[in-house]
Amino acid sequence: MAKDNGGNFSTGLILGAIIGTVVGILMAPKPGSETRSELLEKSDYWREKAERFSDIIVEKLGPTLETVRENVPPTIENMKARIDPLIEQVNSRFVGPDTSIPEEHQTESEITDADPEKSS
Repeated sequence: MAKDNGGNFSTGLILGAIIGTVVGILMAPKPGSETRSELLEKSDYWREKAERFSDIIVEKLGPTLETVRENVPPTIENMKARIDPLIEQVNSRFVGPDTSIPEEHQTESEITDADPEKSS
């Protein structure tokens, strides 16, 4: 897996915003030549702005994401190592040595046969 410091996400986000803007401008009720010249004027501006924004996002979030990638797996393993014995202890209290399944239902005749007061 290639290292990605969030640059692809932010680039995709910005690219989506630019595409949405272009589609919005194209749908506007203006003559084609006017729309094309407006797009040419603004495309360089938005491209530069998108690249700067992407660079800022990568610069700010890159070290944080790298730190998270380095620290989370060992922390999870540490927590698992501490919790597993507790889970085993709880399981051993609830699951005794007799793991047979008790009979769940008795028929009415079995209940009256076992209880002398109900049979009279």
